[in-house]
Amino acid sequence: MSFFIREDPLTGDRCIIASIRSRRPHVIKEIIEEEPFQCPFCPGNESLTPRESFRVEENSRWIVRVIPNKFSAIPHMHDVIVDSPQHNEDLDRMNHLDKLLWTYKERLVYYYNLENVKYVAVFRNRGKKAGASIPHPHSQVLALPFYPRRFLKEKEKYERINRNALRDFLKREMESQERILIHSKNFSVLLAYAPVTPYEIWIIPKDRINSFVFESRFEELGEIIKETVSLLKTYLGENISYNLTLQSAPPWDRDYHYYLRILPRVSVFGGFEFGTENVIVSVAPEEAASELRAVKYASRTE
Repeated sequence: MSFFIREDPLTGDRCIIASIRSRRPHVIKEIIEEEPFQCPFCPGNESLTPRESFRVEENSRWIVRVIPNKFSAIPHMHDVIVDSPQHNEDLDRMNHLDKLLWTYKERLVYYYNLENVKYVAVFRNRGKKAGASIPHPHSQVLALPFYPRRFLKEKEKYERINRNALRDFLKREMESQERILIHSKNFSVLLAYAPVTPYEIWIIPKDRINSFVFESRFEELGEIIKETVSLLKTYLGENISYNLTLQSAPPWDRDYHYYLRILPRVSVFGGFEFGTENVIVSVAPEEAASELRAVKYASRTE
């Protein structure tokens, strides 16, 4: 077993890597039996949800719906985005993923034009272990009157070093290639250097864009997300729970570099994590990268 301590290159938060090589996919694969219920997000059940803010249509049928969150954390500032009309569809099989990403951008634009909104969080919970209360694919958008702690930590790093911290990190990762997983023309995918969960992945634009408000390459980004989620599910199990988060600055804050995180929920937080605000991760990022690259290359030779 290897043991070492790492710091997140953007926040300085520390994690303990206690890698157990005997941990294999069959140990952490997740099997979920869904209890029958009337899904409020399925087509035909639109009356079960609050009145939608808007929809994206294809062939005269909706493919994405935006509705107010019925159980909002902050009233009138919390959306649910119904990602797809298909009840069991996930990102790796979604043909309109570019439209969903465009919807993320549109909701950011909407909320950032409201008074007193400082930060807008966009996230997606998939599976019970990731906090999803309804299995139908959906995302959430929550506008905040304050800046969240992680964003403030990252901003402090940018201001302290007076450089693009994420670009510096990506450059080092490109040189080492230890944790790199996927490349496209405009995006790089890698295993997080100091992960919060085993197999945590960052998707980083190669050029500096501070806010997702200014993103437009949704088709390319969608293909990258599809491939990444497919690799994770091939290795960790089709029903794996995960969180997707968009780490993006407000459009007026230029001193930032947006990115996405995918955090598979293959472990749980205990007393140490809650008591110290540090985490113990049982799979080293280098091992995770090697395992996922093997899946990637195997799929190309089949």
